[in-house]
Amino acid sequence: MRSATVRLAPAERRGRLRPAIAVATSVLIMLALARFGPGGRALGAGFLLCVVAALAVVDLEQRRIPNRIVLPAIATVLAAQIALNPRGTPQLLAISLASGLFFCLPLLLSPSGVGMGDVKLAVLLGAALGQAVVLAIAVAVAMAFFVAVALLVRDGAAARKSAIAFGPFLAVGAAVAIFLG
Repeated sequence: MRSATVRLAPAERRGRLRPAIAVATSVLIMLALARFGPGGRALGAGFLLCVVAALAVVDLEQRRIPNRIVLPAIATVLAAQIALNPRGTPQLLAISLASGLFFCLPLLLSPSGVGMGDVKLAVLLGAALGQAVVLAIAVAVAMAFFVAVALLVRDGAAARKSAIAFGPFLAVGAAVAIFLG
């Protein structure tokens, strides 16, 4: 007897995806409170976790990272970071810019390889995480590499034409960097 594979329609996947991400984000925020105590660091971590979770959901569902979320988040994080440490502004801006530029490099090889939303999300992570953004990006790239290899093994050469939403990988990388960076 053959077993049937159940394929979920996009609306059904959304019905399962959003609550799962909401629960995971809530748990991470509670862990941030436990790790950093009530205060600015936990508030910043909670804000970033909520933003990257929302962006990951949209990227998975629509394959885009909306400006209406990422741009105000960049402005908010930069304003808060500059207000808290005005002397660190040049380094903060350099890290943010370098993070975004890192994601512009693949555009030189393949214009469709990386979306500009990923570039803006990297700028946000640079602003929020500072030097720990290197860990976030390393985790994201490593995870995406393993997923890409799995797709190549499963689908062969046809997998080279498939797109992978990179926002969720950056969201996981951000969470790792918050706690380990």
